[in-house]
Amino acid sequence: PKILTMPGKPQNADNRTKIHRKRRGNESVGYERGSDGEVGKKAKMSTGGGDDEQEKILNELLTEFVGKKSGGSKTGGKPSDRARLLQKAVDQGWLRSVVSPAIIQEDEDSSRLEHLCQIWATLLSSEGASGRLTSATLDFLVLAESQSKEKPSIQHVVLNNLLFEARKKLTQRGQQEASFVPDEWLATICHCLTLLGSVDRDSPNSIWGLAMQKNKSSKTEGTTIPAQDLMDYISPHVRELIKRKNPSFFIADENASSRENDDTFPPFLVCLLEKLLTDFERSEMEEDDDEQAKEANNKAIFVHRALEWIVDLLSLSADGSARTFCCWYLKAIFFSIRAARTDNHCGGSAAGHLTIQLLNSIEEWQDFPLQQKQQDLPPMPQSHQETMGLYYRRATTFQKLCHRYHTHTLGDIIFAGLGRLCGSQGDHKGSSKFISSSLASLSDGQLRTLLHKLRLLDENQDSIDLRRLFEDRSFLLQVLTDYLQQPKNALQELRRVPIFCTEKLLWDATKIPPNHSSLLMPSRVLSLPKLSSTHYLSFTDYLWRNFRLLQLETAAAIRTDLVSVIRRLRPVLTMSTDDEEDEAMNSSAVDDTQMKTSFAGWARMALELQPQEQGSGLKIVKVEKPLLGETHAHEVFAECAIDLGPCGAAIRKEWDSLSEHDNIFFVAIHASPDNTGTEPPPTIQEFRASLGYDTSGDGSKSGGTRLVPDDDDPSFPHRYGVRLVRGGTIVEIRDEKGTVLTDAFALTSNDGENSKTEGTKRIIKVALDPVQYSIDMKNKISYGSMNLVVRRQGRENSFKSLLETTRGLLSGTDAVHRVLPVWLQSILLGHGSPSAANYRSTGMQDYATKTVGVADPDAFLDYGDTFLDEAHLRESFVGGSDIGSIRVDDCDGIAKEAPQRRRNYKIRFLKQVDGENMIEATSYERDESQSKGNPIRFTPKQVEAIRSGLSCGLTLVVGPPGTGKTDVAVQIIASLFHSFPGQRTVIITHSNAALNDIFEKVMARGDVEERYLLRLGSGERDLQTDSSHDFTKLGRVHYCFGRRSDLLEQVQQLSESLGLSGRAERGADGSPSYTCESAEIFFTKTIQPKLRVYLTQNENKTMSENERAAQFPFRSFFSVSEELTEKDSETFVERLRMVFQELAEYRPLELLRSQRQRADYFLIKQARVVAMTSTHAAIARAHLISLGFQYDNLVVEEAGQMREIDTFIPLLLQQGETNDDSATRSRLKRVCLLGDHNQLPPVIKNMTFARYSNMDQSLFARLIRLGVPCIELDKQGRARPEIAALYNWRYRSLGNMEHVVSAEQFRLANPGFARTLQFVNVEDFQGKGETTPTAFFYQNVGEAEYVVALFQFMVLIGYPSDSISILTTYNGQKELVSDIVEQRCGEGTPLAGVRPGAISTVDQYQGQQNDYILLSLVRTESIGHLRDIRRLVVAVSRARYGLFAFGRYDLFASHHELEKVLSSFDDGLPSPNATRKLELILNETYPSNRSTKDNPTDGDKTLFVVEDVGQMGAIVHQMQEDILQQE
Repeated sequence: PKILTMPGKPQNADNRTKIHRKRRGNESVGYERGSDGEVGKKAKMSTGGGDDEQEKILNELLTEFVGKKSGGSKTGGKPSDRARLLQKAVDQGWLRSVVSPAIIQEDEDSSRLEHLCQIWATLLSSEGASGRLTSATLDFLVLAESQSKEKPSIQHVVLNNLLFEARKKLTQRGQQEASFVPDEWLATICHCLTLLGSVDRDSPNSIWGLAMQKNKSSKTEGTTIPAQDLMDYISPHVRELIKRKNPSFFIADENASSRENDDTFPPFLVCLLEKLLTDFERSEMEEDDDEQAKEANNKAIFVHRALEWIVDLLSLSADGSARTFCCWYLKAIFFSIRAARTDNHCGGSAAGHLTIQLLNSIEEWQDFPLQQKQQDLPPMPQSHQETMGLYYRRATTFQKLCHRYHTHTLGDIIFAGLGRLCGSQGDHKGSSKFISSSLASLSDGQLRTLLHKLRLLDENQDSIDLRRLFEDRSFLLQVLTDYLQQPKNALQELRRVPIFCTEKLLWDATKIPPNHSSLLMPSRVLSLPKLSSTHYLSFTDYLWRNFRLLQLETAAAIRTDLVSVIRRLRPVLTMSTDDEEDEAMNSSAVDDTQMKTSFAGWARMALELQPQEQGSGLKIVKVEKPLLGETHAHEVFAECAIDLGPCGAAIRKEWDSLSEHDNIFFVAIHASPDNTGTEPPPTIQEFRASLGYDTSGDGSKSGGTRLVPDDDDPSFPHRYGVRLVRGGTIVEIRDEKGTVLTDAFALTSNDGENSKTEGTKRIIKVALDPVQYSIDMKNKISYGSMNLVVRRQGRENSFKSLLETTRGLLSGTDAVHRVLPVWLQSILLGHGSPSAANYRSTGMQDYATKTVGVADPDAFLDYGDTFLDEAHLRESFVGGSDIGSIRVDDCDGIAKEAPQRRRNYKIRFLKQVDGENMIEATSYERDESQSKGNPIRFTPKQVEAIRSGLSCGLTLVVGPPGTGKTDVAVQIIASLFHSFPGQRTVIITHSNAALNDIFEKVMARGDVEERYLLRLGSGERDLQTDSSHDFTKLGRVHYCFGRRSDLLEQVQQLSESLGLSGRAERGADGSPSYTCESAEIFFTKTIQPKLRVYLTQNENKTMSENERAAQFPFRSFFSVSEELTEKDSETFVERLRMVFQELAEYRPLELLRSQRQRADYFLIKQARVVAMTSTHAAIARAHLISLGFQYDNLVVEEAGQMREIDTFIPLLLQQGETNDDSATRSRLKRVCLLGDHNQLPPVIKNMTFARYSNMDQSLFARLIRLGVPCIELDKQGRARPEIAALYNWRYRSLGNMEHVVSAEQFRLANPGFARTLQFVNVEDFQGKGETTPTAFFYQNVGEAEYVVALFQFMVLIGYPSDSISILTTYNGQKELVSDIVEQRCGEGTPLAGVRPGAISTVDQYQGQQNDYILLSLVRTESIGHLRDIRRLVVAVSRARYGLFAFGRYDLFASHHELEKVLSSFDDGLPSPNATRKLELILNETYPSNRSTKDNPTDGDKTLFVVEDVGQMGAIVHQMQEDILQQE
């Protein structure tokens, strides 16, 4: 980004252009560079107490960026020197540590303050433009914004200064100054407004409002003035009309009369829009030389940045009134119409195309269907019917005016249908032509008068520019048509958008941005939707943004997969047959018809299609007729054939694992001599030049020879002959015998085994996109040319369900309001009080009182075995801010008799007069036969999280590494099951591994009976369980039938013990004769009467144990002896009832005949805990709703790693009530999100989407940024305290649990190592540091060899290999480490077959841990994506006992955000500089009894410092040689 330079005033009109070209600075600035190169000052200016180092940094920045010598020339160095200084400032965090404190301390009237504000904005813009706006900077900005409102925050001070200066320069005060304002300066201001507005969690009046206020005198006076000031700069006639229609928006202003003629500067937004329109209307600058080309480039950057901010102002504004005023002002000055009338900045270049897209976005957001009835209320979505009614009323008013004043001349208008005038069918061109031709009989004056009566313009307009436009008839007609024509219905247009991407979208650089920032245009602005960091306008807005971004991001991922496959296949031209080849060899030329496309390579994920009828690769087999009201086919089915014969067993198994609803892609590749993939992609310089970008400074180190990656190369289809790309969803797959292989219910027998497939040929039936098929048929595109089928990985291939689900929600967004609880809706949109959904709030307590299925605030809740004993219960609440006294009762009297026995507790909180809560707890006996019990002594914070999870409302639990958030989730699930046994709980996680982990813990606890557990999705096969059947729907059906057989056998034995039946009644195979239905009759007619008599006798008199045994009617069945205690009697009776009660649950399974029906019944009626991934939730949503699935509680683990939409869809897996007047129309009562926003965010492969569109933001992080109350767990129990010190500073008050300090395994030192953790500096190995064999595929051989050698060393001294994990920050390094491990531990070596517990990237290893971690940081030239501190937090928090990081220490320590972590490696050491080399303890083996406090060199042990990787390799080699000699 360009450095801010305050514009100077020209001396006269003749030198304006000269000053404009050279960008002269302010003559009064007094900073200069001394002759010796040291930074000096001409005038002594103090920062107000800053130290010498900070003052030196400030002087360096001021001298380089705004300094001048006495002669007037800049003293700053070359642009490259400035770029390096800027990079250094960003890396060192000078914006926060140096510049910001100086601004706060500076006098508000000093000239230096203005320059400091320039530098502050430049640094912020630099971080944002490079995509490196780090989390620390964002945290700083958010915290600064949330400080006391009595004193302006740093961003308010900066923006007030910059905006005031910009307004002053842009305002024309008798001189033509506006044209001399540097475009790069304004671009930086607009960029800062965009960046700061995105992190402002309060009203935008606090940041964006500064750009809409009319400041009277001081540039720092006031910080929030309503956007109502914009109304002072529109026509009084229009302003009064707006006031009459919307009186609630306008605040009475006592000084309104005196402000009409005041001498203040207009708001920045007013000045900015005027400059934009002036630039649009001015003739384009001819780019005759480099200076003029640079001018044009700066102009384009300014336009893009300004339009981007305006789009954000209209679409991301949290304050509806600010957005509304902005829309009124834009319409009052006819901004969209005036901007569209000029071709300047809108030519055929990429920059011009972007300008058009941004202007279209502004127009769309102006017309967004939204209505706001009061200023203090959030806006509400406007339905399509309401929008139509608005425009129809406008057309009716227009017709009435025409009838009144032009009855005889405008008959066509008067009697035209409303749809003709409003363009209701989307025929805007026809409507405009009709209006224009119908009004041809009116003169310009009559037309102008008619528009004035419609109150579309003011004939007494003050603006000269507008008065000139009012003389233009085409402008008047455009104003009228814009007023009458109804905007296109975005939801209807959405239904006509194909779900599957095609080749046109895949390689359209204007829609799918490149993944790498070097390929973006200089402004770094894109025409992409953005996910808001805080607020949304409505759920329509929320879903629309997510749908568009998901569609484009999915297309980018599909493009990457297709490019990889096609490159591996290497399409070439070959002769079609052997005979034709022989004939062609003898001929002088070969006809194209004699050639065919074949593939010289091989790809795991693709197969060539086998020709079917007439040589067609993809054959259409069925086309369903369109539904009523649709224009495209309802369904389209096609078939293709593949041959798995050439595939190996593993690849064949992968293809056979394709199932129903999987998505595959068909590609038509026609190779030719010109496109066989041999032509290289363009260089980055060529690519940028072809799009008209500024290429100065491009080419990087290779002198402009660095190639564009194939993923981002728009010419890839031409180079490889890609003609068509179409997608389809698998309906069924058949083998050679016609057996359907995708029907799991048909293929699976009762014992769970699958039938075998026949042959290698497979027929795949797919459902094509009917919308795309209709488009292709109109364009006469044939599918017969398809010759390739491509599959994708399972998790990445669920995009279609997610897109269809989101589109379905968009089509009926009113359903969202019915499904979501009222208390959750405002929170999700970012409106209202952030604490409104917290269980402590008054609103939620009222909701709990009135809602069925929610316990009253003072009712008992069953905490089950949360507490290990009464002491644990008391210590969990003592010291709470709202806790007074605690009383524990014994409800059954057993606690005193057997105090050593474990108890369960029910607890309620009673509000006292003094406002404190009294805790009343009741203990009861725990059934140890049913549950293994909770073994964890939960901390008070964990208990608080459990309490919140049991209460109604929204619960956010922040779980730092090792704090046991999964255990908290399990306890919440178990306690919900006990407290509300009739309610259903849904568990959602991001990954199958995390879901299996939490599901296994729920099973192991035993609190939830197995028949109530259900695991949906394909990851169930990885569950580690002792159950006889799996936990899929089908497995649960088999389990239920097994339980049914066991229970019926007990009923049969009971009947035989009573003498009512014998063995003769059993089946031939000895099976019981009873069914669930007959068992119920048996219980009603026989068992219940006997029980009734027995219990009556037992109640009427006190019986001895002998008498009770004699009267007990089921003595034979229970093998009762001469005595029967009362407790045993109650147990036997309860067992009988439970047998028949459970059988009653299985009775419907006897009535349902198909396995699918039984599985669905189990899902909707019997399952009480249903677990699935977020991906499966999107896939199964439509089916769940069709079944009538309902649930009451939602627990989301890994919420910090999920995209917004991935967390949002699980909230909508059921239908709401149709009665909108009911406050309890949603059954959902509790939502519990657990995660950690300080660890890695959701994975977005295309970094442009992540950085620009904020797609890597999770709903969990957004809610925390909004200020929603959260519970942060404060005790970690995973790592040694010294390892935890590496990351605990990122959290509020993260401490250590007792066992990590006192337990033996944590007190013992790591054998063979002098230290528990160490950062090992690795210099270049064989003259090389980081390398990139292919673009962005980073490797470091030295570090890879070092970590593998250390792994070998650890294994050789006795460490279990599976207790060691090797992590790295790049996939390239992971592959390299894996290859080295294969070599060093391959066959013929002493460590043959030994492998680490994991070789993984940091991103993939999040959520896992191991005893010892070896970490390779790879980079040696730049920090790379480790710049994100969240990634480093994950990396250093995976180890329990030992952590050893390998990297270039000086590089990473130079970055301010990483410095704190790296310095923690040396805490407590006397000489940190001497610890950069690996320190080993020789002659020590695993395990060891040495304590961490012992001297590691006691006895025969020796401290050995490893100099480099070569020496480490020599040590390992010698150890292996010794082993071989011993053998």
